[in-house]
Amino acid sequence: MNLKIFFLTLAFLSHSSWVFSTDKVVKIATLEDYAPYCLTVEGYETDGIFPPNSDSMGLRGYSWDVVRESFHEMGYTIDLTVSPWARAMLYLKNGQTDLLFPTGKNTQRQKTFYYSQEPVNHADFLIYVLKDSPIEWNGLESLKGLKIGLKRGFNYGDKWAAAANIIKLDIGTISNGFKMLDLRRIDGFVGYEINWDYFLQKAGWETKYRKLPVFDSTMEHVVALKSNPRALELLNSFDAGKRKIIQNGTLQKIKEKWLGNKPE
Repeated sequence: MNLKIFFLTLAFLSHSSWVFSTDKVVKIATLEDYAPYCLTVEGYETDGIFPPNSDSMGLRGYSWDVVRESFHEMGYTIDLTVSPWARAMLYLKNGQTDLLFPTGKNTQRQKTFYYSQEPVNHADFLIYVLKDSPIEWNGLESLKGLKIGLKRGFNYGDKWAAAANIIKLDIGTISNGFKMLDLRRIDGFVGYEINWDYFLQKAGWETKYRKLPVFDSTMEHVVALKSNPRALELLNSFDAGKRKIIQNGTLQKIKEKWLGNKPE
């Protein structure tokens, strides 16, 4: 009889321990093809479960380091999923993940998502054109009737969304966008300055194109569905963890590693 009680007690304690541990697990989705904020390493698995003091072998980048270190600082284990952005957004909307990062603000998204108070990174929006492009910049109105490529599922702000006189063409990757520009299938390619510049530098293409002035910008955040009962708890935990890594110097080390003197 005593032996039976012992095993029942052991089973109860094991179950209680598992329940407690899952309370500190957060499911997070993010994207690929977004260097230096999020980039994948060929040959290594990106997805997985990462308790404090561990890291993905297949995902690197400034934004991943910020989010990972912030949640680990608060004792959370991260259940990570990496995919193309449109699919990652779908995972969030379907409730398959708790959080998505890094997510910029626009009016439509703010109807659906809660945003962290602390930002993850910054994005400036602008248009890349060929060196011999005849476009003379006078705001987005300069692009009236032109074909402009954009990365599928990305946010370019309310000004861009309201510009109905531009022919907007979805493109899967940054590389394909610049290739279409080279072939003159599009007149310009709208991008995020730090990330598109990083790609061009790595490809050795930084002198091939001309940048038009920045037309809008956003801070990018961690977001959760408003219908998720854990949304505010998890976002508040990220905010608290982010403030801790600011105070203990971890964030500064991440900035120096990935951005040098550039703003996040």
